[in-house]
Amino acid sequence: MSTPEQPPPKPGDHETVGEEHPGAPSERERADRSLTDFVRRAVSAGVGAASRSKDDIMRAAAGEMRSWLEHLDINSEVLKVLSKMVIEVKTEIRFRPTDDGKITPEATNDVKVKSKE
Repeated sequence: MSTPEQPPPKPGDHETVGEEHPGAPSERERADRSLTDFVRRAVSAGVGAASRSKDDIMRAAAGEMRSWLEHLDINSEVLKVLSKMVIEVKTEIRFRPTDDGKITPEATNDVKVKSKE
């Protein structure tokens, strides 16, 4: 039995070693794309790690602040501050008669805050 003869190949009909597919990226383009993908993944991982680190730091800081506020005795702190202060209040109230015969008060105030120390 004879095999049908195939027509001789036309230029561009077959691949030879080292030739690329038309429209396919070259070896250099594939290497650049791989490098670009690697850099993109590395930057993405770095940004993700930084975000997680920031979240961890904020969580720790919030926990410390909460603990500090829970153990803070505001009453004693206010007492400490007030015990070191002198508040001087001077008030004058004068009663003046009006034209219709009523009396109205006029008040003047002077407040000074001094430290005992």
